Formats: sequence, C-alpha cells, structure tokens
Amino acid sequence: MEDLLLLPVPDLIWYAAVLFAASYIRGFSGFGFTAVFLTGLAFNLPVVELVPLSIALEVAASSGQARGIFRDVKWRELGILLGTGLVCTPIGIYFLGYFNDLTLRIVALGLIFLSSLILVSSHLRPLRLSFVSYAIAGSAIGIVNGAVALSGLVLALFFSLSDERAAQMRATMIAYLFAADLWTLTLLAGSGYYDTIALTRAALSLPILALGVWLGSRHFASARPASYRKAVLWLLLSFSAIGLALIALIELA
Repeated sequence: MEDLLLLPVPDLIWYAAVLFAASYIRGFSGFGFTAVFLTGLAFNLPVVELVPLSIALEVAASSGQARGIFRDVKWRELGILLGTGLVCTPIGIYFLGYFNDLTLRIVALGLIFLSSLILVSSHLRPLRLSFVSYAIAGSAIGIVNGAVALSGLVLALFFSLSDERAAQMRATMIAYLFAADLWTLTLLAGSGYYDTIALTRAALSLPILALGVWLGSRHFASARPASYRKAVLWLLLSFSAIGLALIALIELA
C-alpha cells in the first residue's frame, strides 16, 4: 500500500489518522471533511493533489449517506441555496482575480471565527428563516465558494442560526455539498486532475472513509438536537481558528 499511495510509512499512518478524523466529523456533522483533510495533510502532500482527492472522497461520503438523509432534506430550501449560489459563484471568482487570495481567505476565516465565537458565547435563540434569507445565504455561499472554496463552513454557520431540526440541517448540508462537489469533480476530471495516483489513493481510502462516516453517523443518531447545534458551532470555531493559525505559520516560516 505504501508504494501505491506513494507515501513513506510515517506519512501513511498520519494520512490514515487524518482521513478517519475527517470522515468521522463528516458522518456526525454533515460537513467539515475538506477542512480537516486539507489542514491535516497540508505539510504531507501538495494542495494540487489534496483538493481533487478530497472532492472525490466528499462525493463518496455523500453517496454513502444518501439513503439515510433523503427524507430529511429540505428540498425547496436546497433549490434556493443551489440556484442563488450558482448565479453568484462568478462574483467570487471575480473577487479572486481582483483581490489577493491570502487576503480573501483571512477575511472569510476571520468572519467565520468571530461569528462562531459570538454564537457560542451568547444564548441567541434559533431563528425561523424565510425563503429570502435562504436566497441571501445562497448568494453569500456562492461568492465565498468562488473566492476561497469555504462554502461548507458558511453553510453550516447559516444553518446554526436557523430553527430547523438537527436532522434537516445535517441532511440539507450533505445534499448541498454533494451537488456542489459533484460539479467540482466533473470540472476537475475534465481538466485531467484524476490520474492513476489520485484514483488509487481514493480507492484505497474508501474503507477508512466508510468506517469513519458510519461511526460519525451513529454518534449523530444518538445526539440531542441542542448538542448537535453546539457541536457545529464549536467545529466552525475550531476550523476557522486552525485555518488562521496555519496561514500565520506558513507566512511566518
């Protein structure tokens, strides 16, 4: 397996650990796989290799969870999020060309961190969100996705404000990410990013991915709705803080 993955044994062990942690979090929360996967392996593999692999595993994770979430997806709200996000993604791409990538990432992670911190430290009651709110959120998610590819974190932050049931929050996030990742997968495949190494790594990662997602899903099934919402906020706080720390570490190195 070491030869197939083209990783030395210590890196292979670390890869398996990061993959399992990312899969478990994905199974429990419905998001966060790419944030954990890219952050944990940033110093082991080039980003150009990690991103296609992460997207392929995200699609596989969503496919595996599809049967258990179908009845809980908020289909109309999902359509609004996807439609407005698709329309506004080019705006984010424009920002990416106009502003420095590092600046955009710091601003996005900083806003997610501050918002999560405020929500964690306050006792704000969940809000009943209108279709207009979903349209605004979808537009913001599309812009962020085009600029810095952090749509999952923004989507989770939006849902943490809503009064939707935990099962509906999680199911709709999984469905949204599946559609977005499937589109990204198609674009990456058309651009030739899935060579033999990438496909081999993805195939050999599936057993660990499946185990992590299964265990995380079992944890979600036994969690109380209030604890799930709190866990989502703490995950967002952690992901954004680690992302900012990683940027500082790389820039100061």
